[in-house]
Amino acid sequence: MKSSTVGSQEISELEAQLEEATDPQTKIDLLHELAWHLTLRDAPKAYRLARQAYELSSSGEFEKTHYLPGMAGSLRSFIAINTDAGNYDQALTYSLQAVDILDKIPDEQTEINLIKVAVLGTVSWTYRCLGEYAISAEYALRGLKLAQATGVRQYEGGVLNILSVIYAESNDLPAARQMGQKVVEYCREAGNFRGESIALNNLAMTYLEMGDGQQALATCKESLRLAQDHGIEKVVITALSTLGEIYLGLKDLVNAEQYLLQTLQLARDKKAGSDELQCLLHLGKVYQLEQKEQAALAAFQEALLLSQAANDRRSQFQCHELLAALFEQQGDLGSALHHFKQYHLLKEQVFNETADHKLRNLRISHEVETLKHESEIHRLKNIDLEVALAQVKQLSGLLPICASCKKIRDDAGYWHDVAVYIRDHSEAEFSHGMCPDCVRDLYSELEEKRKSKN
Repeated sequence: MKSSTVGSQEISELEAQLEEATDPQTKIDLLHELAWHLTLRDAPKAYRLARQAYELSSSGEFEKTHYLPGMAGSLRSFIAINTDAGNYDQALTYSLQAVDILDKIPDEQTEINLIKVAVLGTVSWTYRCLGEYAISAEYALRGLKLAQATGVRQYEGGVLNILSVIYAESNDLPAARQMGQKVVEYCREAGNFRGESIALNNLAMTYLEMGDGQQALATCKESLRLAQDHGIEKVVITALSTLGEIYLGLKDLVNAEQYLLQTLQLARDKKAGSDELQCLLHLGKVYQLEQKEQAALAAFQEALLLSQAANDRRSQFQCHELLAALFEQQGDLGSALHHFKQYHLLKEQVFNETADHKLRNLRISHEVETLKHESEIHRLKNIDLEVALAQVKQLSGLLPICASCKKIRDDAGYWHDVAVYIRDHSEAEFSHGMCPDCVRDLYSELEEKRKSKN
């Protein structure tokens, strides 16, 4: 069985290299790369390492000319950590700073471009959390184009994963499912357990939205298993929360409450604000179905406070919608009307006709670009195949060969030495030597003398 500590082994290797690093640029690169790998495992340590890399990139020998790849690599970790914690305004500040730096770094080697892809992905995810789906899609598609140019499928899969969530939350579920399945395939090919567990969790949510609760349950359990096996703590919390949501969708309130309460405690312990918010929303729904109206009200109100503090408009309008329904159920029509108005106001800001139109155009643009990309790959493969077939055909069929001197006759009737003919009609080159039989025939006397001497 393959080791379940591949991610941990990679982290250990980076730590060992960091201890031995003396070159400042190499040290910075190792620091921000290690921080990136630790964002879902140990966020405080990841933040410390990224901060160290960022400071080194703008001080010492880099004080006058900052080391921009090091700064961008550090910022991707800052963005991811703050997004996971629900600090979206701070994440947005870092995102804007990162985008400004990216524009100053020319497209050079693959390593720098991969950092750019990761930064664009984290920026895209921040805008998604803020409910800015069209802007989120723009950055994701920009990252996807760069990822495809590098040819590294793991990074391409990461950006596709973000796009699958954007499409799912904007109600294009078939596109989200298709993209999510492709991401899982890419991650499995690359042995990327972290990416696969995240993709499976998102795919489970898409299945749930499509009404396939059992498929959602099986997919989410696989996501949880992978995250637990590989020690990806953040994804464990998210998958547990998703399981609670799926059980809620299946009307299994006992399991739903159990998983959501367990996840809520973990999210609070680990300061995972986005997961805490989602748990409170779904717990409120569970309590409402159990007719525990005061518990439901407390959960929804706490979720609303968290979403307002994080400037998470997408979650805010969900909270207002749930509170409006609950107050109406209780007969408090004044409060219900207030939250209903807030719900429509915020929802219009997130899902409006202009944003929907822009998102639709971006998706069409992406599909066209993908078709062009796949068509070009297909064309190049066909050219390679045609060349290979042409080379095979050159030496296929019957070759007229002289029974005495072994020359070969070509189609024009000319005779050629066999070595010359094969050289001109294939990729083969000749070097000269002599086989044992010919040595005996041509130099038998020398061979006899050599044997007698021995």
